[in-house]
Amino acid sequence: MKGVRFVEHTYKMNSVVLIIKDSVFQQLISHRQYERSKAESGGLLIGRTDINGNTRIYEITEPMEEDVQKYMIFKRKDKKHLAYLSEANKRCLYFKGNWHTHPQDIPSPSWIDKMSWSRSIKVSKPGESKYIFFIIVGTREIKVWCGDMKTLEISEMLYQIER
Repeated sequence: MKGVRFVEHTYKMNSVVLIIKDSVFQQLISHRQYERSKAESGGLLIGRTDINGNTRIYEITEPMEEDVQKYMIFKRKDKKHLAYLSEANKRCLYFKGNWHTHPQDIPSPSWIDKMSWSRSIKVSKPGESKYIFFIIVGTREIKVWCGDMKTLEISEMLYQIER
């Protein structure tokens, strides 16, 4: 379609590429913790990896009734996240990682985040991907980290400005 432009948000680290659909990016932004009264949010990243190894995030799960949400804590407890993922699998969309918010302008992972991510790399099965992704939504920026399923290393990805 001539003149139609699809907005996507791209993060890169070496040859690893994560592309987030704009509607998903806007969903993530909607959970920013601008006030102390707003609890942390989180959920699953759902997408697919193409034949070139690029991963696209098409959907996320959002906080659900049985999740634990406090100002500095989010624990995904509701089984409906996995039920949603099961339905997504039928549409060839798979688990690609986790996201949550932090009440920081420029978010950085806590010690608890790092421990959780290390555990996730060892037990997760992100579809056909060699990587698992972790997103932290801050009040000004959204940061992404990539976990290598083979080496178990976690590295920050860089946001790519479209030119």
